[in-house]
Parts: sequence; C-alpha cells; structure tokens
Amino acid sequence: MPVTSLHAAPPITEKPAAEEASQEEADPDVLARLPIEIINNRVHVTLKVKGTPVQMLLDTGASTSVLFKNPGFSDETIKAGEATDISFPAFRAATKGYRLSEVDFTAGDFRFTSHNTLFIENRDEISGDLSFRIEGILGRDFFDAYIVEVIPSQKTMALIRHGSKLGDRFKYRHQLYMDGRTPYLLHRSRLPWEKRPTVKKLLMDTGYPGGIVLWDDRHFTQATNPTEREQFKAENKGVIYYGIIKFGRLIFKNIPIFIGPNAPTKTDEREGIIGASMFLPFRYAIDLERNSLWLNPRVRSFGDAYQISNEVIYTPGNEGFVVKDFSPRIGITPTIVLKRDTEVVPD
Repeated sequence: MPVTSLHAAPPITEKPAAEEASQEEADPDVLARLPIEIINNRVHVTLKVKGTPVQMLLDTGASTSVLFKNPGFSDETIKAGEATDISFPAFRAATKGYRLSEVDFTAGDFRFTSHNTLFIENRDEISGDLSFRIEGILGRDFFDAYIVEVIPSQKTMALIRHGSKLGDRFKYRHQLYMDGRTPYLLHRSRLPWEKRPTVKKLLMDTGYPGGIVLWDDRHFTQATNPTEREQFKAENKGVIYYGIIKFGRLIFKNIPIFIGPNAPTKTDEREGIIGASMFLPFRYAIDLERNSLWLNPRVRSFGDAYQISNEVIYTPGNEGFVVKDFSPRIGITPTIVLKRDTEVVPD
C-alpha cells in the first residue's frame, strides 16, 4: 500500500514508558496484556490458532475477524463452514471464503473465541499490500468483546473488561458515532473550496495506515481542474494536500489529506476514513460498548503543533496521487476540527 516516499517530519518525542503506564499489572479490570508490533503505523498482535502463530492486524474497519490460509494449518485446523462472498470495499476487491462457526485465538492463558471468523484461501485475489505480513485480521467482533487499550511506548495492548472506569486514566474522550456496529467520528471541517465548515462522517479505521481520506465527487471536482479530472480518473490518481488538524485540544500540522478520484462500492454511508497514523501520538482505548475513544497524548505540548511523519504516504486502494497546495487560493491555512464530546473528563 505505500505509494511513495516524501519528506519526513520530526520524530515524536514520547514520555517515558513508566510515566505513560496506564495502570498497575495487578489491576483486576485488565483481563490480559499482550505484546504488539507497530508496522506501517498499524497495530499487530501474534496469537495462536490450534498452536500455529498467526500475526493479526487490529482493524476497526473490518466488520468481523479474518483468517488467511496458513501453511501451518492442517486440514483439521480449519474446518470450512458456509461458503460466502467477501468484499473489501476500500481495496475494490472481493473473493470467496468460508464463515467459521468457532475459532479460538490464544496467547498464554488468554483466549478469544470468535463465532464469525471469515477464512480466505486465496489472498492474492485481494491485495498484496493488504496481506503483507498479515496472516489475519481482528475485526469488530474482537472490539465488541473488550475495551481495547493500545500503549505504544510499552509495545503492549491491554484488554479491559466492559464497564471499567477509564476517566481517571485518560485526558480526553471523543464520542464515537455508531451506525449499527460501525464506529464513526464526525469530522467538522472547512476545506479550501468551502465557504463554511461542514460535518463529514468518517469511518474510524485502524486498519488503514494513512491519515484522512475523503471520498466525494464534489470535493474531487473542486480540488481539480477539468483537464486534471479527466486525466486523474483515467490513471486512478487522487489529490493530497497538507492540512492542520485540531484533535481535541491537540493541534497537528502536516497531515496528508487524500481526496480520492472514485468512492469504493458500499461506502455511500460514509464520506471517508480516519486511519491509524492519526492515533500514533496517543495512548488510546476503544470502547465500543460506551461509544468512546479515550486518548492520552504521548508527547508534551508547549504551544507548538505536532507533526505526523509523512516519510511514506499511503492511499487506501493503492491509488497514485498529486500533491497540491491550495493556500494561495484562499489566503489562509485550512483548519480541520474533530467534534469533541462535551463531557468533562478529570485529569
């Protein structure tokens, strides 16, 4: 999925790991602590399926968990269930697979049993980048089972029982807007060609390694001239520009915002996505039961905006792109604001 390399922003300066620790190891609300890897901005955890290690991607954008065929699986390891068609709208790809009635994912004493895992035999039909170093996906059935806390500085993930108090552990809470079982953030922004801020419904997608994606013919039309539109659509190219984002009380600059040439199928209900790179500056917890995204900054701010590293730019469907600067057209820097929950959370 990486498209090209650009300039790199200054690295994030983190708090010491001990200072960022979320709770004591003996905390009864923590059901398990699992080691994680952060690869291309995304969180991966290795679990076992019938004794075979499987590297799983943590993905709020996936409606359910997925297993790809693994050389370590014997015929008895995965008993194929009901055949089904499986689509990956963001990648404009589809394949056939099987719905498994019960799969146990384990790590030491920890066990997560999924009753709706999809098994895919031919990953090449999807995307080489999607399956690169990924042997499975932990989707929203996993997030339904736990509050999932990611602690990047400790390279751990804590699974917390539902109903646990989190307000004294995190500085910020954002409300998630649930459409069925799907989590969204309402993104209030004024793009360079808009007269006033408008609300945009963006899927919270930790499986997408990039920043912000907008899929809307109107935005794409405004971001391109007639010659560019015809050429970009023919070449499957989008537009990237760098915006300033206010995320709660934290400000970020140099955020790549990708405006896609075509919306994937089955995305009519959303205008875009917010990907994993937006969460890198935080220790965070996702609580779908209480429609909450909890955040603690991993960096100290003294009034300066934070920069996200753009050494590698990702686009959701491997589209090409052209970087454009719109500031001369409007005379000010575009500002993007994520709507924050009004609830006051004690520090």
